[in-house]
Amino acid sequence: MKKVLLLGLAILLASAVAFGQSRTVSGTVTSGEDGGELPGVSVLVKGTTMGTATDLDGEYSIEVPEGGNVLVFSFMGMISQEVEIGGRSIINVTLQADAKQLSEVVVQAYGMQSEKLNTQQIETVGSEAFENFPVISPQEALQGQAAGVQATSSSGLIGSSQVVRIRGITSFTSGNGPLFVIDGVPLNDASGSTSYSSGGGGTALNPLMDLNPNDIESMTVLKDAAATALYGSRGANGVILITTKSGKLGEKTQINFDYYTGVNKASVEKEVLNFDQYSRLRTDLGDDPATFPESGTNWRDIVSQTGALNSYSLNASGGSEKTTFFVGGTYFNSKAYVIGNEVDKLNGRLNLTHEASDKLKVGVNFATSSLVNDRVGAENDTFSPWTVSYLNTPFGQPYDAEGNLQQAGFNNPLLLDRDIRYVLTSRRSTGNVFAEYSILDDLTFKTDWGMDYVQVEEEYRSGDIITPGGYGSKEINQDSKWLTTNTLNYVKSFESHTIDALVGQSFETSDRDFILTEANGYISDDLPNTGSGSEPVTASNTGTEWAIASFFGRLNYNYADRYIVEGSIRRDGSSRFGEDKRYGTFAAVSASWLISSEDFFPKGGVIDFMKLSSSYGSSGNDRISNFGALGLYSGVNYNGSPGLYYSQPSNPNLTWETTHQFDVNLNAELFSNRLRFDFSYWNKNTDGILLDVPLPYTTGFASRTQNFGAMKNNGVDISLAGDIFTNTDFKWTASFNIGFLNNEVTKLPETAQVDPNGNLYVPIGSFTDEARATVGRTANEFFLKDYVGINPETGDAEWVGEDGNPTTDYSAAPYVYAGSALPKATGGFTNMFIYKGLSLRVFFNFVSGGHVYLADNEFSENIAASGSFNNVTRVLDSWTSENTDAFAPAYSSSTMSFWDNESTRHLFDASYIRLKNITLSYQLPVSLLERTKAVRSARVYVMGQNLATFASDAFDNGSDPEVNTSGTEAGNMSGESFFTSPNPKQVTFGVSLGF
Repeated sequence: MKKVLLLGLAILLASAVAFGQSRTVSGTVTSGEDGGELPGVSVLVKGTTMGTATDLDGEYSIEVPEGGNVLVFSFMGMISQEVEIGGRSIINVTLQADAKQLSEVVVQAYGMQSEKLNTQQIETVGSEAFENFPVISPQEALQGQAAGVQATSSSGLIGSSQVVRIRGITSFTSGNGPLFVIDGVPLNDASGSTSYSSGGGGTALNPLMDLNPNDIESMTVLKDAAATALYGSRGANGVILITTKSGKLGEKTQINFDYYTGVNKASVEKEVLNFDQYSRLRTDLGDDPATFPESGTNWRDIVSQTGALNSYSLNASGGSEKTTFFVGGTYFNSKAYVIGNEVDKLNGRLNLTHEASDKLKVGVNFATSSLVNDRVGAENDTFSPWTVSYLNTPFGQPYDAEGNLQQAGFNNPLLLDRDIRYVLTSRRSTGNVFAEYSILDDLTFKTDWGMDYVQVEEEYRSGDIITPGGYGSKEINQDSKWLTTNTLNYVKSFESHTIDALVGQSFETSDRDFILTEANGYISDDLPNTGSGSEPVTASNTGTEWAIASFFGRLNYNYADRYIVEGSIRRDGSSRFGEDKRYGTFAAVSASWLISSEDFFPKGGVIDFMKLSSSYGSSGNDRISNFGALGLYSGVNYNGSPGLYYSQPSNPNLTWETTHQFDVNLNAELFSNRLRFDFSYWNKNTDGILLDVPLPYTTGFASRTQNFGAMKNNGVDISLAGDIFTNTDFKWTASFNIGFLNNEVTKLPETAQVDPNGNLYVPIGSFTDEARATVGRTANEFFLKDYVGINPETGDAEWVGEDGNPTTDYSAAPYVYAGSALPKATGGFTNMFIYKGLSLRVFFNFVSGGHVYLADNEFSENIAASGSFNNVTRVLDSWTSENTDAFAPAYSSSTMSFWDNESTRHLFDASYIRLKNITLSYQLPVSLLERTKAVRSARVYVMGQNLATFASDAFDNGSDPEVNTSGTEAGNMSGESFFTSPNPKQVTFGVSLGF
């Protein structure tokens, strides 16, 4: 017993001695530039191999052995510090920027990384690009901001979809838009609307217009496979990480108030015939002027109004030693320049973090919104006020003799505005709660639980004068998405080596429910609900669900901040595919060489920094219907009896589209870091494209979704940024980016259609067969008859015939490939001038190459049918013996009936340069504000958007080359316009106050 006690005492004494030989030191490392926390800072005990790195919040904890007296803090872009420990257990350090190094920290998948040490192709768009900008959704702020990123609008009216493409397209119909991730939660990018479209084109909805751009701190664009591989099956089209604002530890509470108001109008309009011009045309065509009305109607004046917008935003942020917070709300209202289109939006956000202990940190990010969108004027079909203002003739009268509204032409837009109720109401809540626990000094566990809940109600009600008996419907779409992610992150530094390893698991599920009720036969237009219809109310209810389970990992090795190698892998299992094809593996490898860190690299020369990077990897696309691989039965009612029918054939072999991408990148800084240059060459190939392949009619089905197709994209991204001039009072900075794109379809199924040259193709046009994806050509190529012009001797219209010579026989003219809708290059350039408190920002975006097909010209230039609808003024320039160089054929020409048909006459160059934004602002002097003892900062500004456009023939023909009728995130269709409303010219006045 005595020996046991002595042994126990010896063990206790040894433990005490061991405990006395080491101690724990912790703290936070921040940046001396902005006070922000620095993740990934190397912390070493000088003279030993013991080390660690700061976590995402800039915090560290390290065991210091006996005799360890100095900690060494080092970080790329910062000047290293050696700090004596003394008797302290908490040491907070502020690192100052090293002018010779890059100091930016970029967001990446499931973490952050020093920009200098990053091996991936990542581009960050800061809050200055969209904060207080009069945009309804974040996608609008991406135009021209990042090389290789194209952002366009389906319409210039409020709530229309914004189409974002990163480095081209990879699919025909299964989604080409990037994955949006906000604070770690992938967003639902479906609008939840079926979008009523009674005719013509129909404009798609913007699924992200619920989000508040004022809440965003930054948007990070992940371009290459190394950056997107950890998002696996949904990363083929790129990923955009949205980081929202937060408070800072130890920061006093700051309150910010922002308000802006503005007015707008259409940036371009078609010139249509007025009453006198239309009378002249009808007379020339043989109508009796005695039958004409005494006066006419200017339908454009009737539907147009001065657009207006107002935004109020209030937020507060700050923090204590343990807690940070950001809370804010925004009210936004906008009325379009055309009647029947208005949006009211209310947003709220709360971001909160708390350090419960030295090892445990918890937090929550939560946002909610309510949006009401009046969409009567937002469409571009024949029930749209904007469209009918072009189509209705000046002879039409909106009012009858008693002064009552009456039908006129296609539709009376005043009746549409009065008697149609088309309102979309959206409620959305997104957010996540998380906890981080430091298991060891170098090992951190994080669990994150996120959600994205969307409920969309869509009400449509047309009066008796529009639809005999009246019609009403109500849709309710509810989508609930839940996500859980768990990660282990190990970071270890020793001597010149740093290892950063991440493993994780995630599970995501989505449950969608759809309810529709419809009714007819209302006894009064004042009854809005479907239950008020006299005819039986029909109702339907459908539901769908989807889930994905994932496992992923990433390993980053850094030697001496000179050579960095990284590998990542993710395995996804999706319920959308067949049981044997459910799992897919996506991996990537990347490496960087910091050439300027080599001993042989000249120091103090023209080049201050140079890095060469390369990557190769794969990612996927799973954007098909939730039960796309299964055979489905649907309910049907036949003569009052319920039943089932086989609605979808099964395909158990259906699986992911897979995209393989190779990148090489050169990044450099020159002239004492005043000029920054980035060059990337990329090449990506997509196989197993998800495509609706036609089936024999004997099967009873038109098509079945299959993996059958291939496409390749390649291009170059170039970015330049520089501090052109800087002194005490004046600063001039500039930036430029451009992305070049080449696209080609390389494979289609043998069951695809065949063109006259024997090439396989699939039609992708929204109207007929004028746009195709053809093997050997781009994925969006126009196939049209080649228009020659007007024969100056005969006044007949001519097209290119089979023998290559002009012919007046439209039916004998062959179809030819006439050009692609995909642009060859996109980009933007910005100049910023600052003089004391005065600043001027001028931003242009541009598109080079690509075409737009103006399908509306088939109506507005159809002289033969001008008795039914109006024409543009150009048709008055018709051939006569005195006017042989004319736009239109002779009115008596036999070719007049075909002149408006599909041909290259309606195809225009879509290149343009646009003054997208110009902002003049003034920051009041701090010395003046100090007298108030309350106001911390004050800024007033005036901003113009889309004030000038320098374009080719599309703009000259009264159409905005930027918008397109059916451009959505769902597919690649673009480059077609059907009376599409142009982007507005807008002037905004605003004030920002800080307290």
